[in-house]
Amino acid sequence: MNSHHPHFPPNDVEKYASIILAANKSWVQRMTQVFPQYFPTQEAAQQPKILWVGCSDSRIQESDATASLPGNVFVHRNIANQFHLDDDNALSVLAYGVGELGAQHVVIVGHRNCGGAHAALDAAREPEPDAGHVTDKHGGKPKHNLHHHTTDKQAPRDPNDALTTWLAPLIDRVKQLSLPPDADAALDIVVEENVKLQVNNLTKLESFVKKSAKGPVWVHGWVFNFSTGFLKDLQITQVLGASK
Repeated sequence: MNSHHPHFPPNDVEKYASIILAANKSWVQRMTQVFPQYFPTQEAAQQPKILWVGCSDSRIQESDATASLPGNVFVHRNIANQFHLDDDNALSVLAYGVGELGAQHVVIVGHRNCGGAHAALDAAREPEPDAGHVTDKHGGKPKHNLHHHTTDKQAPRDPNDALTTWLAPLIDRVKQLSLPPDADAALDIVVEENVKLQVNNLTKLESFVKKSAKGPVWVHGWVFNFSTGFLKDLQITQVLGASK
């Protein structure tokens, strides 16, 4: 293993954060030596051309995958690269990235072997639950209905319930698909259909683009294969705000 990289996982898990901080110092020293211009000054404004909407999966590094420098890619990541039209987080990122920073390409990026897509596929294949509950296949613990929203804002939600609700639109979409029996082939289809679903969601924001963007915005759908490093263009690009 390269001596510049920490050894993961450390023998003592309590030291994990300390090892990350030490690795950061080594990385800064190395980058300063070999690429002094890598770190932008604090006065330098970011001018990203691309808003990357991707998955939280730790095996994906958008800057590496696109050979981009700091300031080139504005990023929003979440479980299974979702873009929900009622998600204030995603909408805020779009408003700032497109409206303020002037990004003119929004890329929905799914990836092979996506855990979120896999969970949606499993949930879609489960028998219809009794009203009000969904059975958790991992432990038999009942969950709330997929579309349940807590009414007590003071009570913390169970993260498992939140995840199930988050994936509900994708689960509904998967139920409409005719999928092959082969698990890997089915998952590949779900990953691509998920990207198409999110691209379609973004096309419903044309009025925002016309009002707020600095020009036309191209919405793309890609799939990343982290085992090869290649990005696949699904050829579903839509142009928003081409005429005002």
